[in-house]
Amino acid sequence: MGSKTSRNTSIEALRLVAVAGIAVFHTFQWTFQAVCISVPEYAPLAAFPYSGLLGFINLLGCWANEVFFMISGYFLIASAARAWDGGATWKSQMQRTAQRLGKVIMPTAFYCLVALAWSTVVSPIPDVALNTHNWYTLGLEFIWVYAATVFMAPWFGLARSRLPRKSYTATVIAVGILAFVVNGYLAAMSATSAGEFSWLQKFMSAVTYVVAFLIGGLLRDVTDVMDSDRVGALGMRSLVTVLVLTIILEGALSFTDNLTAMTILSYKSTSLISFALAAACLLFAATRRSASGNPRTAGVIVTLSTATLGFYVMQSLTSSLWRPVFNTLLANILVSQNSPVAIYIVTGTVISIVFALALLIIDAARSFIARKLKRQ
Repeated sequence: MGSKTSRNTSIEALRLVAVAGIAVFHTFQWTFQAVCISVPEYAPLAAFPYSGLLGFINLLGCWANEVFFMISGYFLIASAARAWDGGATWKSQMQRTAQRLGKVIMPTAFYCLVALAWSTVVSPIPDVALNTHNWYTLGLEFIWVYAATVFMAPWFGLARSRLPRKSYTATVIAVGILAFVVNGYLAAMSATSAGEFSWLQKFMSAVTYVVAFLIGGLLRDVTDVMDSDRVGALGMRSLVTVLVLTIILEGALSFTDNLTAMTILSYKSTSLISFALAAACLLFAATRRSASGNPRTAGVIVTLSTATLGFYVMQSLTSSLWRPVFNTLLANILVSQNSPVAIYIVTGTVISIVFALALLIIDAARSFIARKLKRQ
């Protein structure tokens, strides 16, 4: 994983922005669904430009997940390829992979046990019980897909090491194009068959995350090969271009009340715009060598960014507790007198970020205590 001082703090800062994106997305997830099915109380949010802003927020969940996978691919594929080039054996590669998987599985198991103990002894958490399994299986789907992808990193690194660069790049791009073509086909078929292909769409969402992992590795090749000034300019132009296109697209769909297209464009396996935005954000962050010139600020960024996985697990396991509270709070704002829609959106955004920060701090504290105990 590297020491704190060796990390690119701009990329670590991007992780934190992605955490905020996940938190905001989940807070407004029901709001967007309510607007799309025309719930009367949410009618003010269906108007332009608010529906466009909600559509943009609804992209953040897919965007953030793809950012996480791309960042990991950016580092892990290059690391595995260098190891193969240096004469690494399968045994050494598997040992390194096992260490990485431990950093994923052990914290996840810890929080699952804490949630189960709390639900059993202190206060019930809906759906968290010994006789149920969805809360630690599909409820943590992102974690298990990520773990499986990390496990495959040595194979991807081997392909990167053995194949000619052009052949490897062309293969990854072809796989990515094929994945999105299949995603589009399944989305169309599911729409005309009452969701019959929804389970395949879910599977292809996982495949899309693996593609994001591979694309992250390609972006590493770009930043390693190109001149720093040239690649820096490319990163800036790419981010501005994709961000502007995303805003224009969501604004146009909002203006034409095309909420159905907004929904399709934000689904995990069909959100090509989120995928492009994630790639542009990583390229931009990778070409900014430091998010802060202040060592203390950089240290805080890195410390909090390493708590990303803990945040995701805690948020997922406790969603049945915090989500109804957030939904009720925001709904009360919407129906109260003299409360414009802007206050609804700002409040939801603020509580999301505060909640995310609290979970990051909790996991950073857990990690600190674990390291202290290990040293003793």
